[in-house]
Amino acid sequence: MASGHSRPLSGPEKVGVLLLALGKQRASGLLKKFNPEELNILVRSAEVMPTISAAELEEIVEEFEAQCGQGTPFLGRPEDVRRLVTDVITENRSSGDPNDQFVTRQDIWGQLAALPDDILCAHFQNQSPQVAAYYLDRLGSERASTVLKALPVPVRNDLLSRILGMGQLSPQVIEALESGLHEELFDVDRRSSDKYVALAGILNNMDKEDSAQALEFLASVKPKDAEAIRKMLFKFEDLLRLPVRAMTVLMDGIPVERTVLALQGASPEIQAKVLAALAPRARRMAEAELQSPANVPQRDIADARRAIVDSVLRLSAEGAIDISGTTPL
Repeated sequence: MASGHSRPLSGPEKVGVLLLALGKQRASGLLKKFNPEELNILVRSAEVMPTISAAELEEIVEEFEAQCGQGTPFLGRPEDVRRLVTDVITENRSSGDPNDQFVTRQDIWGQLAALPDDILCAHFQNQSPQVAAYYLDRLGSERASTVLKALPVPVRNDLLSRILGMGQLSPQVIEALESGLHEELFDVDRRSSDKYVALAGILNNMDKEDSAQALEFLASVKPKDAEAIRKMLFKFEDLLRLPVRAMTVLMDGIPVERTVLALQGASPEIQAKVLAALAPRARRMAEAELQSPANVPQRDIADARRAIVDSVLRLSAEGAIDISGTTPL
């Protein structure tokens, strides 16, 4: 029997076709027994799977011949395989199924397309030309056209040539490329919070212009990380915009002596905001000290304020307080 597709199907592709032939209800029962890695393989295989006819299904497994060869002609489309698997994943998640640890990245190309042109161009130029060509090809013609216009002509022509000559990629290669893209642009690892605190602390101590330039560079290579760091930028004066509850949480962990040092020479508004967040006894002690200010070196005052800002960043990274709305966008 003649086959309409141009190559033999891989094992995962055959599984996807058979699941479609079974119908959603019966296939769902089987998919619930798959582990997350197997589900990912199925979804990736659908990216490169050709359309399968009923006749080709008969070649894959003869026992389905009677069922699939009757009635409405069978057509196994890749998008149907993806929809079947992701529908089951959604149902499993809503029912608390253990397979909810499966993370599908079907929307990663939409997320990529939504990034600003300058970030996309900078990221693509940091990739190997072949990888950049694949990413552009997945963006869709309209978005890819916009990005290509912003690239130098030699780079643009090279990428167009690579897209034209691009062959079929295996599901494993697609998985690796998507994983790399997700990690580089969209994945903020909670374990990286210490790194964000450190970088935010460095930028906090830079001049405003230098800090902005550094953040702009980070956004061109690691936009998700840069956004996390941007939200952590905080100056001592930003205490004025910190919510009352966050101020209370912050000041609970600051020694009174450090608070008094930091408030030396501060504006009346900041002094009032900080003192209001102290416990009654600590407030009385701080107010007494501030009424008779000592001759404190400016370096000691700066160190005390920096320590308070560092505490703000640490608490923010831990999720104890939210400072995302305290700094200018």
